[in-house]
Amino acid sequence: MSQKKCPYCGEFIQNNDLKCPKCFKEIPREKAVDTEYLIREEKKEKPKKASSSVVLLATIPAFFGLLGLGLMYSDHKNRSGYWFLVAGLVLFLPMLALLYMITHSGFLSAILLLVALVLLSIIYISAAVAALLETLFGSVFKVLRF
Repeated sequence: MSQKKCPYCGEFIQNNDLKCPKCFKEIPREKAVDTEYLIREEKKEKPKKASSSVVLLATIPAFFGLLGLGLMYSDHKNRSGYWFLVAGLVLFLPMLALLYMITHSGFLSAILLLVALVLLSIIYISAAVAALLETLFGSVFKVLRF
């Protein structure tokens, strides 16, 4: 009788065996092995190149408080783009209010408001960079190697 290898552990088994005697996993039929391999190959995530329009949508609207538009354009079902949009507006609108209050306040209060504006700006810029990295690479953690 002819033998073949178990697709899971590599042990030689008989052609008519239904389970591997070593790893006890069910041996797929010949056609099932081919289709299972094709299905696994299709599911592998291939890195997508970001088009220039996606990069522009990820960068230019960030100057106006709109983060995540590049993510929403590339995949409208991805929720992270919408979360970036909400976070961007929540951070950007108070920055505008602080700018207005700085111009219409006294010297000491303007200094305190300026400190708050700088801190809020740092948080906003980091969120904008995170949205851009997520658009380009799919995740911030891929860039940071986590």
